[in-house]
Amino acid sequence: MINSMTTLPLMGVKVLVTRPAHQSDHLCHLIEQAGGQPLRFPVIEVAEVEDNTELLDCIKHLDEFDTAIFISVNAVEKALPTLLKRSDVLNHLQIAAVGKRTAEAVEKWGYPVLYPDPPFNSESLLKMPEFQMVEDKNIVIFRGEGGREILADGLRQRGATVEYVNVYQRVQPPVPKTPPEPVDVITITSGEGLQNLFAMLAKQEWLMHTPLIVISSRMVAQARQLGTKAPLFVATSASDEGLLTALLGWHSAHRT
Repeated sequence: MINSMTTLPLMGVKVLVTRPAHQSDHLCHLIEQAGGQPLRFPVIEVAEVEDNTELLDCIKHLDEFDTAIFISVNAVEKALPTLLKRSDVLNHLQIAAVGKRTAEAVEKWGYPVLYPDPPFNSESLLKMPEFQMVEDKNIVIFRGEGGREILADGLRQRGATVEYVNVYQRVQPPVPKTPPEPVDVITITSGEGLQNLFAMLAKQEWLMHTPLIVISSRMVAQARQLGTKAPLFVATSASDEGLLTALLGWHSAHRT
């Protein structure tokens, strides 16, 4: 966080913010506080699943699960209101979230939540003590369609029975008629978003030479495969604060 109103380390810096439109306000605010100019360009749109049978079926046997894991804030917002129709069962579930913001979204409904230390991802959650001994445990994971398999695979290898419930889908937004102007740096928080970014700006040569703030070494490799020649910086977490810290680190290195 920026502690002084006179400290504006990102003064004049144009930052392309690619979070979904309804989830970009906080990061844009942090960038503005640091003197930067956020440019909103969502590369993922969160949509309803075409068929919510999985969620409705899950409610019928929710009492069979020991643990419920929410992958994202979107998973909480799409699943929890429906699950609360069986709130008596939720009280007996261990609830976990992949990240801090997701945990806070659950806590707003009055439920305690486990979540890992940064970086906030599936790998960090698998390292938590609570998920080392899960043999014969029944675990349900609420997520968007097409997510990574590493969390479920890791839990199953430790003897857990894992069920996915897809409660939303991620789609690529329409490409704007007027593409965004060149910027100084881009923040991007998922492999799918990175793929969409390069698809949506395929004819914009400046993209290949614009530094990227990503959230994992896996995304670094993906960006190189997509053809970027620009410097790449890995944030310590996918949180807005983690992205801001990486932006400040990039700008410090850029000035020297």
